[in-house]
Amino acid sequence: MPDYLCDGRTVDDPQPVCQWISGAQIDSAVGQLLLEIITPVAIEVSLAVQQELQTRLEEVDRLRKQQVERARYEADLAQRRYMRVNPDHRLVADTLEADWNHKLRAFEEAQKEYEQ
Repeated sequence: MPDYLCDGRTVDDPQPVCQWISGAQIDSAVGQLLLEIITPVAIEVSLAVQQELQTRLEEVDRLRKQQVERARYEADLAQRRYMRVNPDHRLVADTLEADWNHKLRAFEEAQKEYEQ
């Protein structure tokens, strides 16, 4: 059975033990308290809460994946629009290029947030 003690000793400054308690009584009291607190109903509720939290985490993950996929789709669409523009139409090309760059940044941010 373990003992609980306040060991004030260190390598640099050895000191005597300042307090010592037998672990048998403490472990017995803590064990009894746990048995009183943890009932089958409490365990069932804990498991239900854990399952609900897991379900919510999975839903959040699914939504974040969708957000990344949507950002990827929008970036790809902006790229295709830019690639199709006639180079003689400079103003349109510049606008489409700026939109493409904006969509790429949004995709990269969504991807980074998802990975975190």
